[in-house]
Amino acid sequence: MDARVVNALITAIVSTFESLLGTKPSVGKPGVLKEIRPKFNLVTIIGFVGSAEGSLIYSFNPETALKLVSRMMGSTYEAVDEFVMSAVGEVGNMIAGALAMNLEKIGCKINISPPTVVAGKELRLAVEGLVIGLPVSILDNNDAEVVISSKGSILIMHKQ
Repeated sequence: MDARVVNALITAIVSTFESLLGTKPSVGKPGVLKEIRPKFNLVTIIGFVGSAEGSLIYSFNPETALKLVSRMMGSTYEAVDEFVMSAVGEVGNMIAGALAMNLEKIGCKINISPPTVVAGKELRLAVEGLVIGLPVSILDNNDAEVVISSKGSILIMHKQ
């Protein structure tokens, strides 16, 4: 996977959480994954097509999700309910939208799907192609994980 794509994703993660929370998250070293077993029980999946085809998969520690949504909404949420899941999906949507804008700057146009949010233990996801995982620390150490998968090559058009 082109390093510019991974950098565009890291920039999208950092800028989204800085905008939402006023604090800069820490993004760990990217690593190639052989399989996708989300680290946490609250997972958002967003597909993308265009110059690249694949998926963005975000998993959040449920406690982090509750703190994040509480800070976003200015109210306290104590249980992962439909509203919290919807808000977590919207966070994923914001990151995917920022990624799409960052990729367009380097000549890679993608369209993103609406987010799907699932909650459960022992989730395992099947995708085709190269899979890169990024540990993310938003409010606590390694309290989220972002995975990008790309099927085939990513087409980056050179600007003239």
